[in-house]
Amino acid sequence: MQERIAEGIRTLRARELIPAFVDADRNTAALLAGIQGGVSIMMSTGSSAHLRAALDTGIDLLRHAAAGADRAEAG
Repeated sequence: MQERIAEGIRTLRARELIPAFVDADRNTAALLAGIQGGVSIMMSTGSSAHLRAALDTGIDLLRHAAAGADRAEAG
């Protein structure tokens, strides 16, 4: 799973959908930790709220990086 997430982030960088400075390995590690932690909490509580929050936050960070790159190109 880790390599597939990293591959996806690298693909986004290669297509210039997110800036080149986005660290694929670091962001992958954060997303994977969020997924694993969120699943662990979900299994013990029955609630997927933590998993959703971790995924939403990780994806939002990539979106913000992409939006920043778009503003830089426009400006």
